[in-house]
Amino acid sequence: MKSVKKAFLPMMLLLSLSAGSTVLAQPVESTDFEFTPPSFPREVGGQVFQYFLPAADGFAANVNLQIQPYEGSLEDYEALSVQQFEQLDFEMIDLARGDNELVFEYTGSMQGTEFHWFSRVLKEGNYFYVVTATALAERWDTEREALVESVDSFRL
Repeated sequence: MKSVKKAFLPMMLLLSLSAGSTVLAQPVESTDFEFTPPSFPREVGGQVFQYFLPAADGFAANVNLQIQPYEGSLEDYEALSVQQFEQLDFEMIDLARGDNELVFEYTGSMQGTEFHWFSRVLKEGNYFYVVTATALAERWDTEREALVESVDSFRL
């Protein structure tokens, strides 16, 4: 379990950055198609989906969902996340806790690029559902509304 604790947040952050500058997303109206994603074995954990805004300034802002098997409490998850933010020298902008839910908003630099993140963490049993929006810090004000609305729409 110790290695899971050390790896889960950096994995979440790095996966949220995997869009990179080579991905060019096209806006698609949800009424244009129907889609049933493949089932995802939550026991395994990992990234379930990632959706992108159109690329701008070399990066496609995105929202992704990860399922993380973790036996700790919501308080343990919060403490570990805050500790990892400090280790990565990220600035915590906001932290809120609700019933079985945490909301983090933070900024930081990765690979020389400044990012802004907004995450909701929902606990169900021994699984944490982490929905994270990632944008370039310089574009956060422009993309915030669409990203936060998407993250906030997630329900178990």
